[in-house]
Amino acid sequence: MTFLKVARLVICIFPLLSTTAWAEDVVLPLPPEDEQALAKRLGPHVVGEALPCKPIDDPSTLFPFHEEQVTYKFTSGKNTGKTQTFALTKVDRPNGKFVWRVQLAPTLVGYLRQAKDGEIEMPAVEDTGEGMLVLANPGNPFLPKHLKPGETRTYSQKVSVRYVDDLTDEQYSGTLKTDYTYVGTYRLTVPAGTFDAILMRNTVDGKVGPAKNRGTSYNLFAPGVGLVAMILQQKVSAFWIYNIDAAGGKVLVKR
Repeated sequence: MTFLKVARLVICIFPLLSTTAWAEDVVLPLPPEDEQALAKRLGPHVVGEALPCKPIDDPSTLFPFHEEQVTYKFTSGKNTGKTQTFALTKVDRPNGKFVWRVQLAPTLVGYLRQAKDGEIEMPAVEDTGEGMLVLANPGNPFLPKHLKPGETRTYSQKVSVRYVDDLTDEQYSGTLKTDYTYVGTYRLTVPAGTFDAILMRNTVDGKVGPAKNRGTSYNLFAPGVGLVAMILQQKVSAFWIYNIDAAGGKVLVKR
């Protein structure tokens, strides 16, 4: 695997403490830059009107942990127009521990766990096509707890990239800084139906190995349903936007 592809993989994966708090139960209009990015990657009529927002008191209501299969349609990127069914699976660990395995893209697998404080984090991601494992310390906050509408939290993580057949052999390492923003709540229309979804924006900046990494990703979560739409983007060093199979947008078709 080339270093450039590793760098693209890392920035795609870890769209992950200072805080800025806003009022609760407010309606936050979609910022123009976000509106343009969502329309371009998901479609012009997917994200609709702004709705009243509430803080995230229980992340598990936005991403329920139960085994199921979900089908998404790719709306942009190299797989545009294709559909693929992914699975959320519970994987047992020794001493009664377990982790959840979620398929993020055709060759991209994330591992999720719920921390003691209730936050949902992703400590590792695997590229099954290349046999690479990306580890983050601390784990990537997939859904933080007590995040308020309009609030941004900044995280700093140590990242390590290794081959799965020899985890002692670290290929690349570095540090990523991520601004994780609760943009607001919006009416979302996808093939699976209409949902009131919380929009999260992750902006990443950092360096892994010799390359600088920048990227912005979006996740839309609906209570009781989970991830109903997402966009993964990345930019490496001074080069252009690279699209691996995880890049682009996708929307929920059926559960």
